[in-house]
Amino acid sequence: MIDKIVTASLVSVIVPVYNAEKYLARAIDSVLAQTHKNLELILIDDGSMDGSGAICDDYATQDPRVKVIHKANGGVSAARNDGIEAAEGEFIAFCDNDDFMAPGMLARLLEICADTDADIAHCRRERALIDTLPTPPPQKVKVMTGREALENFYAECTPYVWDKLCRRRVWRDVRFPVGSYAGEDVTVVHHLLWAARKIAVTREKLYCHYLNPGSVMLRGFDVRWATGALNDRLELARREGLTKLYADTMVRRLYEEEYLLVMNRKYNRDADSRRAFAREHRALRRRYYREAMAATKNGVAGIDCKTRLFMGLCRYAPGLYNLYNWLKWRVVRGEGSVKFGEVK
Repeated sequence: MIDKIVTASLVSVIVPVYNAEKYLARAIDSVLAQTHKNLELILIDDGSMDGSGAICDDYATQDPRVKVIHKANGGVSAARNDGIEAAEGEFIAFCDNDDFMAPGMLARLLEICADTDADIAHCRRERALIDTLPTPPPQKVKVMTGREALENFYAECTPYVWDKLCRRRVWRDVRFPVGSYAGEDVTVVHHLLWAARKIAVTREKLYCHYLNPGSVMLRGFDVRWATGALNDRLELARREGLTKLYADTMVRRLYEEEYLLVMNRKYNRDADSRRAFAREHRALRRRYYREAMAATKNGVAGIDCKTRLFMGLCRYAPGLYNLYNWLKWRVVRGEGSVKFGEVK
């Protein structure tokens, strides 16, 4: 019975496309080569100025499962929203135009949804410069309610949409914030989890987040991504009484400010802009530290002693904090990039 449900389910895969002719064919091929064949691929050409639009049209002539929407440039959020409106599937998935899926990704996530009656199936991602990603063997699946997933958000979930398969109903009242800036996923994922009855999480790496040097995430960042999304998550936590999510997000805001300061030093080549950005975000870092400590003192957020220690390092000795992160991720865990905001 489960096999029939999985096979019959129509999956809508939404790919926002903008000036991606170098990588686009790989992304499209990875979707069309899925072992689950009952899918529609919705390509949203967001005013591309290279050959991306023509590539989309070529695929549409070759495979009837491909739908193309050409529109004036409005940013990735607006493109994804247009894809949601056009989707006809019972399930919705996303793929970025420079990333790709393992061949069995959709089939595996559909199987997990059928086995657990989950509204969202959530996998892990490979983050690397590779061109193929084999489907890994099945691993144990953890099932949580929406509240449980949010209370363990930073340990169990990610703030991305492309590593998740969602039933259409969880998108009923959720849309991406319109604006062409990075990190729009961060604003919607906590709302998706709250709308879901069950979330099933597997550690299987079924999606490749390609390290494209030209991607917007490696070129820059925006204050709205850094603070607006986390403030929105704080408001949800406060409104719904999600005390652990509230405490963890208070801490995460502080860590993200240090991350942005590091990224500013690394990627912002204009000295005046770099100094102005640094002044603004050092002030935010001080403010978020004070607010987190005050919330802890007043009993609003239960931040433990170890975390308060790392918060102090981040606020008063950021060099030591960043060195710890470098040692933790590059040396101890063997990963090539420095990561911030993950201190436990």
